[in-house]
Amino acid sequence: MGLSVVLGVDGAFDPAWLEGKSVAPLAAGSQVDAALARRMTAGCRAVGASRVMWAALDVDEPVVRSFDLPLEVSASNIRPPSLLWSPGLQGAILFPTSGYVLAAGTPSFMASAVGEGIEEARTRFARYVRTRADIDPELSSVATAHASARHAWSKPADVEYGSAAARQLELLDQFTEGGLSARSFAQGWWEARRVSQAEGERIRGPLEEVFDEVFMLLEDYEVEPDIAEPGDLSDAELHAAVAELWNRFRSR
Repeated sequence: MGLSVVLGVDGAFDPAWLEGKSVAPLAAGSQVDAALARRMTAGCRAVGASRVMWAALDVDEPVVRSFDLPLEVSASNIRPPSLLWSPGLQGAILFPTSGYVLAAGTPSFMASAVGEGIEEARTRFARYVRTRADIDPELSSVATAHASARHAWSKPADVEYGSAAARQLELLDQFTEGGLSARSFAQGWWEARRVSQAEGERIRGPLEEVFDEVFMLLEDYEVEPDIAEPGDLSDAELHAAVAELWNRFRSR
């Protein structure tokens, strides 16, 4: 069932399955190596899976196998064309041919499987493709198809509606205006930050500076009061520091 849900009849990711998920191209050799095995293991574990599913795609009736985590390269010997996916269908790695794979999945899956972030993965893949232009010219079409369409956002008005960065801005407004507790702000911020990184969102300039400062403040704040250490910011101190920072930014 998982194979038919993840892939369409053309052998590519099914658009319906991709809804709410991201895709990142990654360099690959002639089989799944240790790096790809670690990515798949990390992605599966992030979504609560204890095994990974696999099927070869070069047969009329693919046979689905499962491997316990961590995925061992020596045990799997996975070559293209193949598909690896999490049992809950939260993420997958499509290995259509030697030279590259496509990792796709939910924010939680991608944040671990593609820890460098979607944007960075796409940038690295584009560099990889340029070095192999004479060897694998067809890879350029893969890089083009999965190039980032996002620009770096430098001010709130630039931020894409519905993005994780937009959620961070909303949290800042709610917290500084007194509509959100320090604990809820911290939890919401960390979650939005993880999603933003997984989605490859890019912040630059003054807005990046603000987000970095909020990050550093939250590094000194403990969500659970029972395990707070001396020197950690209190709820009131966090609110005062974030409000001062955010009001200073908005007054520019």
